[in-house]
Amino acid sequence: MGPCRKDVGHDQGFKNKGWRDDGDPRWGEGRGGEALHIRPARPLIMAACIDTKLARQVLPQGSRRPCFASTMNSDHPQQRPPIDAPITSSGEDDLGRAPVAHDFAESIRELDASQGLVVGILGPWGHGKSSFINLMREQFATAPTLTVVDFNPWMFSGSNQLVNFFLTEIAAELNVQSKSRFGKTADWLAQYASILKPVSQFIPLPGAAAVGEAAAAALGGLAETTDEERSAKKVREEITKELASLAQPIVVVIDDIDRLTTLEIREIFKLVRLTASFPNIIYVLAFDRERVEQALTEDGIPGRAYLEKIVQLSFNVPHAPEKLLRSQVFEELNRILSPVANATLDDSRWSDVYWEVIDPLFSNMRDVTRYAISARSTIKSLGVEVDLVDLLAMEALRVFRPELVHQLSKLRNELTSTREIMGRKDDRAQKTITALLAKFPDEDEVVRALFRRVFPVAVQYVENNHYGPDWLSVWRTAHRIAHIDFLNLYFDRVAPDELVAFRSSEQALELLSDGVALRGYLTALDPKQLESVLEGLTSLEAKFTTEMVVPGSITLLNLIDAIPEKEERGFFDIGRREISVGRVVLRLLRRVGDEAERETLVSQILGGIETYSSQLNFIHSVGYREGAGHKLVSEAFAARIHEEFVARLQRTSPVEPWREWDAWRIYDAAQTATGEAPLTSNDDPVLLRAVLHSLKSTARSQSMGSRQVRSEDRLAWELLVELFESEVTVEEVVSNVRENLGDDNVLQLADKYLSGWRPESF
Repeated sequence: MGPCRKDVGHDQGFKNKGWRDDGDPRWGEGRGGEALHIRPARPLIMAACIDTKLARQVLPQGSRRPCFASTMNSDHPQQRPPIDAPITSSGEDDLGRAPVAHDFAESIRELDASQGLVVGILGPWGHGKSSFINLMREQFATAPTLTVVDFNPWMFSGSNQLVNFFLTEIAAELNVQSKSRFGKTADWLAQYASILKPVSQFIPLPGAAAVGEAAAAALGGLAETTDEERSAKKVREEITKELASLAQPIVVVIDDIDRLTTLEIREIFKLVRLTASFPNIIYVLAFDRERVEQALTEDGIPGRAYLEKIVQLSFNVPHAPEKLLRSQVFEELNRILSPVANATLDDSRWSDVYWEVIDPLFSNMRDVTRYAISARSTIKSLGVEVDLVDLLAMEALRVFRPELVHQLSKLRNELTSTREIMGRKDDRAQKTITALLAKFPDEDEVVRALFRRVFPVAVQYVENNHYGPDWLSVWRTAHRIAHIDFLNLYFDRVAPDELVAFRSSEQALELLSDGVALRGYLTALDPKQLESVLEGLTSLEAKFTTEMVVPGSITLLNLIDAIPEKEERGFFDIGRREISVGRVVLRLLRRVGDEAERETLVSQILGGIETYSSQLNFIHSVGYREGAGHKLVSEAFAARIHEEFVARLQRTSPVEPWREWDAWRIYDAAQTATGEAPLTSNDDPVLLRAVLHSLKSTARSQSMGSRQVRSEDRLAWELLVELFESEVTVEEVVSNVRENLGDDNVLQLADKYLSGWRPESF
């Protein structure tokens, strides 16, 4: 390949997309009497500067030939799959933003941070805000080094809890960064947090609560010796004094703010406003300005005015250049096509399909990565069986226009059924295609192009054209999805996440009023899909009816223990299987407006729930428990069903103890109500094992500048000892379970605690 030239004459064609007669006129794909079409020219796409076969093939070649048959794998040995994650260093900076990020970071250093500073990194979703911040970190790491602390705001409820959580996290991270430099500052921050609200009350999981208490206690002696006479004002003054004495400011990064709910966004900016005056603290906030301004707008006061009072300096992350964006598209396409042995690309169609169907769907680098990640498995499984041009087009639509593809999947006959030239047009199909275009007016050009280039049969409904039955053998030979067999192969074998889940959710919706049928359907699904199906059900809330409330709620609550816990959750990810079920159940109950009627339904639901764990979870969610109750029943009714629950548990042990997914909590409720230990070390070992397992949690941490996530299993030891009233009894419990059921990782973890081990704070 020759030297790369940046002054290619057709560069302006990216915007103009002009037409030319390239001396290669082609007949339309119809038969008899159809007009002669001059193929539209496609602008050169810097082929000399993009070392990819696909880039060159966007230029019309005029014939179908083998592509990547023997050279693709050798050209791309051991290619890593694309990852939808921000870059972490200049070495990964394909957009050339590193110098700009470094300059901006250096300009921040030069500002006076003695009264605090708030900096905004702005841009729409997918424009590379996180990557830009990571590039800024490189400059912050140069001498004199600035300490950078990341705060993840995705788990909190209420401003007091958020402030407490924020201060505790910052204090813990400063200790991790340098105990000698920041230890005293961290201690004062921890004490300030403890004055506002105990951190252990914030974290909902039993295991996580114990971790939170341990973390707060480990932050230093000052945090343990809070004097009632020491006011929050005094502590704040001490924090200010310690921060003012720092030689260099501390940078606090809060990313992904625009992904929070409106209420959470407001709470984050309240937090920043509350703490922004601390000296030598530089906040770097990443968000979409439009989304945040919309969230902050209230009572006629524009959010921009509020935002401008908080953010003192901002930078707008620019769009990726079109040429570079397209070069990345072709690079990723070559990557995902590399595993396809002896694949063929019909480059007589590829140019038109790319420019008219695929290219309009890309707007930023994240789109490119999403496309590469999502299309990879489909191309790998179907690339040798279905025409690659069709696959690439349909995958682009599946990723970026899933609702459109969902509708297309219902129109298989309309997209593939040919007719004789003298045959009558199908009026029903005509109405269906017209309705499709009306439903997606913003995609009109893309849909029409899809008809022309991928589903030529459908052209008859938008133009005066048609294709006869003899074309079917042509499309079958070419493995085109214009033939019903290959279209069915695509839709029935591909695994689009949103579409599959949504179809399953729709089916589950139809069965919500029939508990037996619903249970049969859901238990037949892959258990790993259940949470996604439940998430889809929440979006169908408008279709819920009162007839669905009791059978649907009972069935879903009885399936909680069948939903596998996700092993790879984010560090602050509070999503859990009982929450996924609870969201649907609460939405069902809210279809009933009368409180008395809701109470009747709640009683019916409780009567059908099979595990005590799900019963108590349901009681808490409809009642008045702090942080969990939604107050769907009266306080008296909530108190009564809780008392009845405790009495029921005291009378009868769990029938299927292995299904008790929250065994500790049910017996904690009994102990709280009666003041007596509800279990002994001689109880059913299956039940005792369930208690131990319900108190296990996993703590995760991630070091700055590293993708590696450290994890450590822990037990809520204090809660376990409190339940059995002594460590001696806990040791007997462990021995009982091991002797009768064998060893496991939770028992081994309990042994560590019994030997005196306690986890360190990350």
